Amino acid sequence: MRSGWLKFLLGLWLLLSPWILGYWRITSALWSQVVVGVLIILLSLWEIVGVEENNQNNDQNEER
Repeated sequence: MRSGWLKFLLGLWLLLSPWILGYWRITSALWSQVVVGVLIILLSLWEIVGVEENNQNNDQNEER
């Protein structure tokens, strides 16, 4: 689960880095960072939610 949050932070960094590092005027670099950052964020959230749902299902199965 911790790796999902690390991936989320990586995606967030990629998304914000053009403005933080000051190369937002380079259009190709900006859009590649934004697209890859958003994809990593979405996939990491999918992983985090999937892990949490899987843990809840395992807990319910153990109670039976």
